[in-house]
Amino acid sequence: MALSDLAALADVKTWLSGSSGIGTSDDALIARLITDVSGAITAYLGRPSLTPRAYMERLDGNDKSRLFLRHYPALQVISLLIDTIAVPAASLTPDAPPGRGYLLEAWDGLPPGRPQALDVFRAFYRKGRQNIVVDYTAGYAVENEAASVPAAPGPYNVSVAAPFGPWASDAGVTYDNGSALVAVPGAPGAGEYNVTSGVYSFAAADAGAGVLVSYGFIPAAINNACIEWVAERYRYRTRIGQSAQTVAGQQTASYSLKDIPDFVRASLDPYRSVATP
Repeated sequence: MALSDLAALADVKTWLSGSSGIGTSDDALIARLITDVSGAITAYLGRPSLTPRAYMERLDGNDKSRLFLRHYPALQVISLLIDTIAVPAASLTPDAPPGRGYLLEAWDGLPPGRPQALDVFRAFYRKGRQNIVVDYTAGYAVENEAASVPAAPGPYNVSVAAPFGPWASDAGVTYDNGSALVAVPGAPGAGEYNVTSGVYSFAAADAGAGVLVSYGFIPAAINNACIEWVAERYRYRTRIGQSAQTVAGQQTASYSLKDIPDFVRASLDPYRSVATP
């Protein structure tokens, strides 16, 4: 499975055949179709990535105190430069206006999201060409999902809830107190974890520990659109170029020859990148 894939092979095969199974003879073909369709979806959405990643964005100053970031949902601003001058995060005090600095408009955590504002207080974005530099992270993510490592005798595995779509990437694990655990490729020891397809494995030494799990996900609407589009392309090879077929001289079946099936386009359109205000 390629890192850019928006659906899993097993899910596509289930969609194609249900519980009866489809065998493994076409696994390589279906896997290639998943990668191809995932790339087409990403291009159609106009978004380089759906899962969390870092961006360095140059923007034009507008002599105002608000700009909108291109990639969303934005999760965290790492740094902001205005005319090469570093701007700190705004200090927030209850019942008082923000202190000097920047403040990112919060994402509500629900897909599809929208471009978010980056405001500056007691300052402004001086007018200029590409004189604003923002480093930030963006992508669909569940942050700090609470879980408990099972008690002895194990196994010490935690499966994520993934309420908005399938798990796609790891974004870190901490204990309840905020101390970070270390991701490892093999069997974990104390203070370590291993993750495979959304199942987090811990050591016996951490049995019963409370943890906070963060991870990227593929929104369910996009995941389903990918599955259905791959299935459509897979079946298309038995009727290449056909728009209709008559069976036994009595029943006629019609097929769509559109570049993107209407049902797929309807699922994807709410997630297309929109021009920032």
